[in-house]
Amino acid sequence: MYLLLDIGNTRCKAALYENGSLRLVQDLATMDINPTDIEAVIVASVAADEQLQVLKQKLKLTDVRWIQVQSEAAAFGIRNSYSEPEKLGVDRWLAMIAAKQQLPNHSIMVIDAGTAVTIDWLDPQGSHQGGWIIPGLAMQQRAVVSNTAKVLNANEFKPVLAPANNTATALQSGCLAAVIGAIQLAWQNHPTQQIILTGGDSLLLASHLDSLPIIIEPLLVFHGLSRYCRL
Repeated sequence: MYLLLDIGNTRCKAALYENGSLRLVQDLATMDINPTDIEAVIVASVAADEQLQVLKQKLKLTDVRWIQVQSEAAAFGIRNSYSEPEKLGVDRWLAMIAAKQQLPNHSIMVIDAGTAVTIDWLDPQGSHQGGWIIPGLAMQQRAVVSNTAKVLNANEFKPVLAPANNTATALQSGCLAAVIGAIQLAWQNHPTQQIILTGGDSLLLASHLDSLPIIIEPLLVFHGLSRYCRL
């Protein structure tokens, strides 16, 4: 059994991989697994190394092998377009690996809608064509509120995608429209056979993009991480 960790900018997500199957871990703090049952911990992280050491101690997995995945020039049929491959975000790298595995010989737009919204293009041969990075919905709202004196937000997220008659709704709707518009422009300028969408805001965004060929895959990054369990 392998423990897979996706350590992002705002939270740590976890899954267990065993015999070709993935199972999401709802709460790492209460995970009831004997450390001797874990063959290795496979990690994708944008956090500092010190945070990983703290996590090892907290999970009581200091005696288990930890493997931190980095973006590569080429692996699993994907060729990285970056001149310095390790500088491509590892979550983007893993999402593309999983996307190609699920849709071989397809051109694919891979979208991860989390803290940031990332858009990457793959051609049918698995060559990365480049990508975009856009502030995510929550990040956009925080940026506006923190940099203005009189724009306030509401606790509940209720965008309307119509002209709004109060400031909070205007802010929320404008941020949602910005992300939807960016995705539509990405598709218009560089269409692909398929779009794979993952991340915390994927369901919300997909509900406004029903004209596009979208597949939602919540565990896309974990599917990419699981490829490193077989090495």
